[in-house]
Amino acid sequence: MLATREDSFIKQFLSAYEGGSWADADVTKPDAIERTNKAVDQLATRKSDGRTLAVEHTIIEPFVGDKGDFAEFEKAFLDIENDKSLVVHGRWLEVFVPVGSLRKQPAAVRKAVVQAVHSWIKSNRLTLPKGRGVYACPVDGIPGTPSFEITLNVRVTPLKRGDADEPGALHVRRQQMDANLGDVVEKALRNKVPKLVNTKADKRILLLERQHMNLLPEMMLKEVEDRRASVPDLALVDEVWIIETIFYGTAFGGTYLRFELYDRNGDLIHSFDFDDGKLISESEDGWPKVVQKVP
Repeated sequence: MLATREDSFIKQFLSAYEGGSWADADVTKPDAIERTNKAVDQLATRKSDGRTLAVEHTIIEPFVGDKGDFAEFEKAFLDIENDKSLVVHGRWLEVFVPVGSLRKQPAAVRKAVVQAVHSWIKSNRLTLPKGRGVYACPVDGIPGTPSFEITLNVRVTPLKRGDADEPGALHVRRQQMDANLGDVVEKALRNKVPKLVNTKADKRILLLERQHMNLLPEMMLKEVEDRRASVPDLALVDEVWIIETIFYGTAFGGTYLRFELYDRNGDLIHSFDFDDGKLISESEDGWPKVVQKVP
């Protein structure tokens, strides 16, 4: 049975959940066996008492059509990050390009937009103030097309105050403009909640993966809460956790993973941080807990 991307996430989650009491649980993958029955991703059985835990994972897109838009964006924009001459020592530059900037555009316009963003970063990177800012980026030089502007949202974060030799970083990402997150969450709940409810288990957990820094946990959770009436079986799901994988698998973030549990008021009540598959920190009710280091 082939391992999936979420297998690693769930394994790490179980290793820390409820004081690590599920770390050595026997785990099956009903979804891989019973694809036609809408089974959950994993069902864990705890050896100490035989209790069972059903876990279902899903990625929450920030808007409808995100994957297609990202495919266009990745092909065109992410090469800008490979230009190391744009990196400013001691600064983390995040440049957000409006979603849909390349959508349904002819090749000449797409090329001009990418070149304009690259040139704007090159010209302004050394003088940008720390913090957030909104800037106009002119796009011109397209035969037969008048000049226009796109709006760049930029965040500059000092990596080490007063130390210009601290290595810098540059990330070019998308700025969400479409406000249809509710539709995304609605679809996810209608697809995933029945899997959990139809699984015989002592406890049921839904893991919502957050891949975008602009998609804040409170935004996701608000949409979940707003749909409790339209998805009544959500009441049978014991906990909804958020997995943060914004930089997971990148040179910047490596293997870092974060799991967060919020209460109905939006307050963070539990979190786990992992790196290289190992628990490195944990908090409960806003207070850090001691993590025992295993040699």
